[in-house]
Amino acid sequence: MSARFALWTAFWLAIACCADVSAHVTTTGLVRIELSGDRLSYALSVALPEIPQASASMLNAAANGDRSAAEAVAEAARRSVTIDLGGTRCRAGRVRIGGAGANETRATIEIGFTCDPGHGRLTVTEDWGGLLGEHYQSLGNIHTSNGERQVVFGETSRTAAIDIDRPVATGWLDFVKLGVEHILTGYDHLLFLLALLAIARGFWSVVKIVTAFTLAHSVTLTLAALGFVRVPERIIEPLIAATIIWVALENLFAAAPDRRRWMWSFGFGLVHGLAFASALGELELKGAALLRALVGFNAGVEIGQLIFVVIALPLLTLMSQGRAAQLTPRIASIAAAAIGTYWLLERVLVG
Repeated sequence: MSARFALWTAFWLAIACCADVSAHVTTTGLVRIELSGDRLSYALSVALPEIPQASASMLNAAANGDRSAAEAVAEAARRSVTIDLGGTRCRAGRVRIGGAGANETRATIEIGFTCDPGHGRLTVTEDWGGLLGEHYQSLGNIHTSNGERQVVFGETSRTAAIDIDRPVATGWLDFVKLGVEHILTGYDHLLFLLALLAIARGFWSVVKIVTAFTLAHSVTLTLAALGFVRVPERIIEPLIAATIIWVALENLFAAAPDRRRWMWSFGFGLVHGLAFASALGELELKGAALLRALVGFNAGVEIGQLIFVVIALPLLTLMSQGRAAQLTPRIASIAAAAIGTYWLLERVLVG
């Protein structure tokens, strides 16, 4: 009994700690790289609300003509991005800072490079940790004369390389990895799943809940990535917090919450799918590139979701044995409601 109590305590303390971190721990930048002859352009776009306040203020000042701020950003840019072509370092040139005006929520940093004419391997290394924060990641398009590739510059891998003399690979595995990371670092999505599963009764109940959530977010992820549906993040993010609160309160007060749980899982899964699609939509991919990214990212989300369910469900089952059969779901729901309320207020009041 003491071992179970220790496990139970550690589990819920871990959940409670989620309230002290943002729902997505990574800032997502969008990168476009184009190589034409001996000229290469690197362009980064970031959402100002996602980066540290000091950096957002500096970018805003630089974009609006502050010379010292512009010089500081340019120096940070040249330190943060290095590019090699055929084993020779490309030379960084002019840095342009755009966006961040009165009505802008994104800023852009463009760097021009001059490379020695050559062949072979194009290697791009970026590390914006000093400006964008420790946990950022970037989604990138690399364009060369032989095609286009989508890549991810993540926390564990800041380098991407392609052979410019060969048709580029599809890169869809990068998006599988991105999908896995997105949901496993998306604590709001995980907390929603946990609230759904807290009162699940039996194997088929879990299957219906998870399947309904999967189908729903796959639908809206696809529609949003294809451009058929577009809902601003300032609306979606508070709604996601509200879905957590609703499910948690239903767990606590509904007479038989498990009876209709798959329906709530499907309905609210539509909302979560719109959040999943936000990064892909901003990449503005088309044709086969969009299809590869969509299939890879969605597969990654499903893999990450399955990993979480396989780990969380046995723990919930273990902690719900004996006298804890009623206690664990109730504490789970109370914790989810409290954290969901915190996120809702934060997203409505702070943005």
